[in-house]
This record gives sequence, structure tokens and C-alpha cells, in this order.
Amino acid sequence: MDWEELGRALKAARKAAGLKQSDVAARLGISLSSVQAIERGTVYAKPTPTIRAFAAAVGWADGSVEQVLAGGTPTASREEPPSTELSEPTAPVPEGKLPLRIVADLTDEGALLDTAVIRLPGGGQAVVVVKGKAGGTPAEIQEALEAWRRTQPHLQELLDDEPPAAAGA
Repeated sequence: MDWEELGRALKAARKAAGLKQSDVAARLGISLSSVQAIERGTVYAKPTPTIRAFAAAVGWADGSVEQVLAGGTPTASREEPPSTELSEPTAPVPEGKLPLRIVADLTDEGALLDTAVIRLPGGGQAVVVVKGKAGGTPAEIQEALEAWRRTQPHLQELLDDEPPAAAGA
């Protein structure tokens, strides 16, 4: 297995996709040093989920990691790799379907960073929309995205620590 070739191929694919190492690290929720280690060709016992996620982030199809390790070339995914641009809402907010405060927050300035649907006990759900600072610099937007990534597991943890149902309920 040629781990150095895998690292070189992932690095080339990352650059071709217009991504920086920090972009990949942020997208995958890993450290910059982890991205650097993969690109240096660090030897692993077998391909890790992180390596597979890296490959997907640069537009490789499933199985490409093994192909490169075996001396072959990666296969492009049929899906487009995620854009390096932060997206904005692509559909208008339905009038009268959401509280005005939410409509105002969704349509104000600021990059749309992420969304999440969190399943609530009893079958409900919470929808979280994460937006960057209006007019924020790329560094400020990145900081907001990283803050969300640190916060999201805590929201789920709160649900996992749900108190027992009240007696007689």
C-alpha cells in the first residue's frame, strides 16, 4: 500500500478543488495537523473514516482510496464536491409560514453556514439555522462555523440527558 502516493493524490485533488488544508480540516471537523499528516503519507493499518471523508470532500468516489493505495487512480464521484463558497438560502421564505422574527433573521445579511435538524424526545424536531456575522470577514465566518461545530454536540447531549418523565405523566 502506497500511503505517500495517496497523500500526494489527495493533496493534488484538494488543490484542484480550490480548497486549503484549513478548509478540509474545518469541513471534516479535524485538526489541521491531521490533514497535513494524511497529505504527508502517514502510514495507517487501513484507510480510516477520516481519510475516506477527505477523499469524498475532494470529489472522489467510494473505493478510490483503495484504488490509489493499490497503485491506481481515483474515480471522480458522480456528485459535485462541496463548494468552497458559503451558500445563501436558495428559496424564498414562505410568507405566513414562520414567525416574523425568524423570517427577519433568515433574510438578513450574513452567510448561511449550516443547518441541522435535531430530533426531540416524543417525535418533535428543532431546526437550527447557523448564520455568520453580517459583513464578516472570512476569518470571522470560519470562527462562527467552528463555534457551531463545538456547540452542536452539546445540543444533542442535552437531549441525551433528558430527565425521566414526571410521575403520572
